[in-house]
Amino acid sequence: MAENEIRVAWRPDEFREPVREFRGRIVRAEWGSASPSSKHYNAWVFPPEAPEDIRQRQAEKGALAMRIEIMPIDQPWNNIYEWYTISDVRLSKWYYLLDALHRAGAPIDTSGNTDEERLNSFCKSLVGMEFKWQEFDLPTIGGKIIKRLLLPVEYYGKFEAERPEVVEI
Repeated sequence: MAENEIRVAWRPDEFREPVREFRGRIVRAEWGSASPSSKHYNAWVFPPEAPEDIRQRQAEKGALAMRIEIMPIDQPWNNIYEWYTISDVRLSKWYYLLDALHRAGAPIDTSGNTDEERLNSFCKSLVGMEFKWQEFDLPTIGGKIIKRLLLPVEYYGKFEAERPEVVEI
């Protein structure tokens, strides 16, 4: 199909499934705990506007999570945020993220002597990476389906990424 060719369906069997995909660059990545009493508490990872179920579930579990902010490239969308609970469980959101990064060939850095140092290195290495991102429905270990998970499917390289300007109103 030519680049400027219009896609039109004229019969019901010619329609395709909608897919939300876009190209974007990671502009911020941090990890932390949702519990204010934790030494790893991070208010950016779990801000008040974060989905209540995510904040509450993470605080109850005492789990750590990573939040990334993705700036769309050449598209009129607002920046997109995604949370990944840090885990060692196969078929978790964390597993799917790491699997996607490795399959896309992204050069992630996990250097450090402690998990905290390794997580810091990992988050720093993500900033500036540009990907084609796509949402998937994925199975989990409990037989449930993760209905929406933003994962990289194609890596375009690493670029300078400035933190987005935050304007307080």
